[in-house]
Amino acid sequence: MNANLKVNRENFNELIVPVYAPAEFILTRGEGSRIWDQNEKEYIDFAGGIAVNALGHCHPVALNALMEQAKKLWHLGNGYTNEPVLALAEQLINHTFADKAFFCSSGAEANEAALKLARKIGSLSDNPNKNEI
Repeated sequence: MNANLKVNRENFNELIVPVYAPAEFILTRGEGSRIWDQNEKEYIDFAGGIAVNALGHCHPVALNALMEQAKKLWHLGNGYTNEPVLALAEQLINHTFADKAFFCSSGAEANEAALKLARKIGSLSDNPNKNEI
């Protein structure tokens, strides 16, 4: 970060496109479900990173796993695979009804897959010509 940049709420309006109304404070750290601002005021993080951070902030087990994986591979698209993905798929299959696992990168992909699977199951079980949910 630029050492000359004064970090405050006013900077947001100067530097960031206002597509949402952010909180009036600047967060500096988090632990579990709690977050702290620049004045060390504590808050409960009910948003959880907007649906992507269900594990809370800085849990030591998750943090260690992230650091170890980042030393090996940072990010792979769906066209590649790796050992952790295969291990997770196997665990999911062994502990659920599924024969295969499905992974995706976004909620849009997940919703699209859910709709396609629902249509497929409907056509297999009810009517082969069925194309509406």
